[in-house]
Amino acid sequence: MINDLREGQIVDGVVKRIKRYGAFIDLGGLDGLLHITNMSYKRLKHPGEAVKVGDVVRVQILQIDNEFHRLWLGMKQLECDPWERASSRYPIGGKVRGVVTGVTKYGAFVELESGIEGLAHVADMNWSKHFADLSEIVSNFQEVAVVVLQVDTDKRRIRLALCSDG
Repeated sequence: MINDLREGQIVDGVVKRIKRYGAFIDLGGLDGLLHITNMSYKRLKHPGEAVKVGDVVRVQILQIDNEFHRLWLGMKQLECDPWERASSRYPIGGKVRGVVTGVTKYGAFVELESGIEGLAHVADMNWSKHFADLSEIVSNFQEVAVVVLQVDTDKRRIRLALCSDG
């Protein structure tokens, strides 16, 4: 069956097992690995956020190893890459809303849309009120207003500044 497949081909399969690094997809007697990084443009903590055992999924064959009968698969490759339009959707100086996905001592990660996450670094916060810990100001899942400072589509990074007016 592996000889009937080609790289780039789109096939349907069934999620057979889930591991922390990805899911094994049954393509009718032949299993392929759908790595977590090829499931979605959105950052996933666990493959179970995207697929469940028994799900029927459409995947693209990314790589075939005929010698060892291995297949590498992708789901996100069948979607539009949100970074292709990031520069036009998020112009420098533009004010947008997003949801905080993580808070660290150096900044807050803010999701602007599925697959597009930026960092609001503490160095870019020049508010009059000083704070000991960023978590005093923002928390996970909080909707915030940010200003776009820089967009680097090659590195898939957006530099943001939290707006002091929420």
